[in-house]
Order: sequence, then C-alpha cells, then structure tokens
Amino acid sequence: MTTLKHRAASAAIGTLALVCGTLIIGPAQSASAANCRSWGTTDTAADIVGAYTHGEGCTLDSGRVQIDVTIEDTKADGKGACAQLHATYADGGTRDEWVYVAGTGNTLDKTFNYASSVRNIWVREGLGNSGKCTEMAGGTHKVWPK
Repeated sequence: MTTLKHRAASAAIGTLALVCGTLIIGPAQSASAANCRSWGTTDTAADIVGAYTHGEGCTLDSGRVQIDVTIEDTKADGKGACAQLHATYADGGTRDEWVYVAGTGNTLDKTFNYASSVRNIWVREGLGNSGKCTEMAGGTHKVWPK
C-alpha cells in the first residue's frame, strides 16, 4: 500500500514539475524575440512579377535584429526568384544578403541576424538564372525598423 501511495505521489510531483517547467520555460522563450512585425513586398516598389517575398523582423532582447525571409518562385517563366536584403549600420557600413529559389511553386526560408548597430534594412525582389539575380524590382521596401 505504501508503494502505491509513493508511486502516486511521485507521479503527481513529476506532473507538477513538468507543468511548472512549461510555465517557467514558455514565457522565457517567447520573450527572447520582442517587437516582431510581419512584412511583405506585394504591391510595394520592391515587388516584381514572378517572385513573392515576405517575412518577419524582430528586435531581440539582446538588441540584435532577426529577419526571417520566405521567397517563392510564382511564375513558370524559366527564371528563378530572388530577393536582396540590404542593411545599413550606424558606422555607415552595409551588408547585403541574397536569397534565391527556382522552380514554380518552390519556396525557401532563411533567417538572418544583424548586430544591434543596424539602422535600416530593406528588401527588393528579382528574377534570375543559375542562382544569380539578373533583373531587379525598381524600388525597395523597408522591413526594419517599421
């Protein structure tokens, strides 16, 4: 009888620890990405027919910036879809990242992290072949800060 009570008590403590652990861990994980905002290039100056680019920009608790990008090749034209992300930093430095996907309906997700000294990030879509962008949208769309 004591063994049954002991097992029941152990199970209850284990369940309580699991629930408490979830309650403690859950909010801490979600708090690591504060101030997140969705963005997309549709109907902006950065939009080009044949590509669909969207994502989310977050200012992390550390002050760093995280940009999530999804790009899709949306047109069966023999060209792949690409996107350029361009960041400008407080010291005047810049950084460009390129994302490329080919094949109608194919998508690619990428995440980029930037130092807290980043001041502006914009995106523009393009089309290309063999993993290179050869035709870019005429304008850009600011994705961070919004």
